[in-house]
Amino acid sequence: MAPKTVFITGANRGIGLGIVRKLLKVSEIEVIIAGARNLEAANELRELAKADNRLHAITVDVANDERLANSVKQVESLVGDRGLNLLINNAGCYELYETTDSPSRKASLKCFDVNAVGSLMASQLFLPLLKKAAAHTHITGLSASRAAILNIGSDCSSQFLNGTPTVNDVSIAYKMSKVAMLSFARSLASDFRTLNIPVLIATIHPGWVLTEMGGSDAEITVEESATDIVDSIERLNTSHQGGLFERKLTPMPF
Repeated sequence: MAPKTVFITGANRGIGLGIVRKLLKVSEIEVIIAGARNLEAANELRELAKADNRLHAITVDVANDERLANSVKQVESLVGDRGLNLLINNAGCYELYETTDSPSRKASLKCFDVNAVGSLMASQLFLPLLKKAAAHTHITGLSASRAAILNIGSDCSSQFLNGTPTVNDVSIAYKMSKVAMLSFARSLASDFRTLNIPVLIATIHPGWVLTEMGGSDAEITVEESATDIVDSIERLNTSHQGGLFERKLTPMPF
């Protein structure tokens, strides 16, 4: 089953916008809320919202606590007593920062702030709405149709793959931030089990995608990546709790 209500961050372009387009093709979804840091510049997203009244575009900056908290209020006003079934932490940044570059605390912290800390803050702030959705349904077990957090991670999230050709030539700041994203996801999954919170959390690698971040040498299109991710959302279950997966839900090593 598909989730009834969805909120995705970083939806103004690239993979985020691609996911929004694919979500709009799922008729069972009743409310899709797409967040963008600069909504005025998100022309394609705003046009999609005009064409389908299920889609609502709002301003959200995961690195700004005030704007992030305000987005929770906006989402709550749109989903009401149904709560939020699915939070997709997609907003991210990439800083070109290599081992041989001049040391830059600023570059490292920017990646951490957006990719890891921002996604953690969003997960915690939206948890009450996710819990409300879980309580609102009669579905048992863990799934996106009940309540779930999906992190758009990377193969860089895997410490096992770090140092292999798979993730060579990737910014060290970006690698570190995606490892941290997976770490908090696994920590939340453990805490959710202990606290009996019926919210699923998983991290998915979208593939090497032809986006501004992925570059022109990437292997797959946004449409290919987004199609597989949205198909996988409906198949998420208890076995995926805390895990790292490729876009078709093939498990990846930590």
